[in-house]
Formats: sequence, C-alpha cells, structure tokens
Amino acid sequence: MRLYVLLVCLATAVAGGAAHAHLASDSYLRIELGEDGKLSGQWDIALRDLDAAVGLHPEPDGQVTWGMLKSRRDAIEAYAMSRLSIAGCAPQPDELLVDYHAGIGYAVLRFKAACTAAFGLIRLKYNLLFDLDPSHRGLLTLVTPSGEQSDVLSPEHSEVNIGRSPGTTTDEIARFVGFGVDHILVGYDHLLFVAVLMIVAPFRRADGVNWLPLDRFGTVLIEVLKILTAFTIAHTVTLSLGVLGIVDIPSRIVDPAVAITIMLAAVDNVRPILPNIRWNVAFGFGLVHGLAFATALGPMRLPPLGLMLALGGFNVGVEFGQLALALLLISIVFVVQRDRVYLQLLVPALSATAFLFASFWFSQRLGH
Repeated sequence: MRLYVLLVCLATAVAGGAAHAHLASDSYLRIELGEDGKLSGQWDIALRDLDAAVGLHPEPDGQVTWGMLKSRRDAIEAYAMSRLSIAGCAPQPDELLVDYHAGIGYAVLRFKAACTAAFGLIRLKYNLLFDLDPSHRGLLTLVTPSGEQSDVLSPEHSEVNIGRSPGTTTDEIARFVGFGVDHILVGYDHLLFVAVLMIVAPFRRADGVNWLPLDRFGTVLIEVLKILTAFTIAHTVTLSLGVLGIVDIPSRIVDPAVAITIMLAAVDNVRPILPNIRWNVAFGFGLVHGLAFATALGPMRLPPLGLMLALGGFNVGVEFGQLALALLLISIVFVVQRDRVYLQLLVPALSATAFLFASFWFSQRLGH
C-alpha cells in the first residue's frame, strides 16, 4: 500500500504543477530623483497583465496592436497611476510607448512629478495587480543623486523609501532570493525538466540501454548533485549573458526550445537517444533554460555591483526551488526503485505524460 501511495505522490509531483501553471507576472519600475526634487519614471507593464486588468481587446490570436493600446491609453494610465503612490509627489503620465523584452510585449508608461517632500523622506507604495495575482512582482530600480538601489515589491513588501542612502541591504538580497524561488515555482517547464531527470536518477545504464538501480542512497545523492550542479552552472552562464545583454534571443525561440529539452529527456528515459552521462545532458539543456530566465532581471538596467548581487540572489532562489523538488522526488524514487512496477510501468507513464505536456507547450509557443 505504501508503494502505491508513493507512486501517486510522484505522479502528482511530475504532472500536477503543469496542470495549474501560469506565466510569471512581473513589471519593471524605474524612478529617477534629481537634486532639485524633480522625479521621472518609466514603468514597463506586460500587455497580458494589462489585458487582464483593463481589457485591451486583443485579436483572436492574442496579439495587441498599437491602435488597441492607444485606444485604451486613458484606462491604462488611470489604472497604473492609481496603484502607485509616492508621498509628497503627484506623478502625472507623460508618454505611452511599447517595448519588447525577449519578444514579450510591454506597455511603457513614462511619468513625471515635482516632489515637495524633504529629500530622503519620500515613501513609495506599489499595488499593481496584487488584487488580481498575488504572485505578481514589481522589479524596482531607484536612481538618486547619491547612487542606485534595487528592490522586489510584493504584497508583503509593497512600500519603500526612495531617497535613503543607496546600497543593497541584506533584506534586499533576500528578496531577490525569494524572487528566484517564486520564479521557479511558476516556471513549470523548468521544474518538469528537473522532474524528468530525477525519476531515473537512482539508476544507471549498465549496457547503455537498460536501467539498473544504484544500491546506496549516498551514491544516488552524488549523482543528483552532479546533475543539478551541471544544470546550475549552465543556466547561470546563459542567464548572466542574457541579463548583461551579451546574448539576446527572443522568447519565441527560447520557449519552444525549452519544451524540446523536456521532450528529448522524456524519450531518453524510455529509449536512449542522449549521452549516458546525465550531467552532460543537464549541462547542455541547462544552457537553453538559462536563456528563458534571462528576461527576469535584464530590463532593470542595474549598475554592475547591484546587478551582481541581484543576479546572485535570484540564482540562489532558483536553485533552492530546484533542489527542494529534486530531494522530494529522489526520496520517493529511491524507496520504489526496485519494484518492477516502477521501472516497467511508471517510468514510461510519467515520461509519456511529460512528453505530452511538453509537446502541447511546444505547439502553443511555436504559434506565438
């Protein structure tokens, strides 16, 4: 009985996240405060989020035209500015533009204000989309005469001081770690890729074809660490290159490629088509997955030190999320690995389920 309970838990872990998944919701808010107290800002808000909030009436294929956006300009500005409060300032919309981050459309709302509050005491409160999606995050960049700072705004942390001494605090780094965890939790395709690797991690291919169970849990953990370390190093490299703007590949290419990595790994679980050394597979495919994460921080335009700390915190958070899933799955799989039902029935069934999800995502993303 215990065996089948564990099997059900494993199946739920592999497939359940995909059934309830949604894209991460982030906006990018950049505010600059001059010596004279004048404030200017730019707010990049995803078109898909604005459609949910105010209705942009997109085409049947989901596309939002410039004409549609202009026709809803008053509603967009009223909605956004009602969710941003800056004590001692009265931000006024100045310009509405469109930009794309990795191929994803954003409305760019520029605004200005003359602040009467004493410098260093200006309080900002952010409430965009929290009532519609509590997982939404605002990526904030503050530029003052004394330097720059960054932050992650959430329902639990929606207020900050604008004019305080710059510098990244431990709390701010911790919020980027949390942002990384949040990002991986809604990054269902990344989690599914890790899950597909984990369901056969306690095995080795003795003859290049058939799976044989590893005897010691310590040996299994070493193999898991090799896989996750390779995956981490690989997507850290491409994530960093993407955030720095050295590599810029549109999401319409990256997202289908991520789905392909899941499909290939799922097939390999049943019929070997990839290198037998699994950490090599994790590294190669991790380069692709890192590009998908690159859009998270790039639009913040942070200075080198701030970018390094934010990127480091974000990456640590992503790894925490992956490691938690891997340890959960490995603990279950190690218990049932010697049962014939698992290797002969459940591994093919789980791999086929992952393949079907990835195939659906591939066809869906290829059309956008």
